[in-house]
Amino acid sequence: MVIKSLRAFGWLTGLLLIALGISRMAFSLDSIPDGQAVNATVDSETRAAGALLIGFGVGYLEAFRRSPIPASAVRLLAATMALLGVSRLMSMADVGMPHPVFTAACAVEFVAAGLTYWYATLAEHHDAGIR
Repeated sequence: MVIKSLRAFGWLTGLLLIALGISRMAFSLDSIPDGQAVNATVDSETRAAGALLIGFGVGYLEAFRRSPIPASAVRLLAATMALLGVSRLMSMADVGMPHPVFTAACAVEFVAAGLTYWYATLAEHHDAGIR
């Protein structure tokens, strides 16, 4: 049951990342609470980050649909999710606290990273028990 729930979590995470990426590419800073007018360089980087979010989301969908579950790929996704949280902490330390949505996003990213890593570990044990 835990594996099934975590697999659903992986799919949800992947779909949300894809939706965020599409939003970022289509609407740039208008998709960000407290987003302000920026120059063309920052707009370009924001939209490019949207493409990376889409790729990250597709990675989640691909990894969580496989059987047996590729634990090493899922751990890489967990590490990448944790890096998102680290980047937000770096920003907070450097320029101050962002809009509360992004403070919450930081916490969610660390929780998602932990759950994703845990899923990889459980899946690895589950698959080892099947063989």
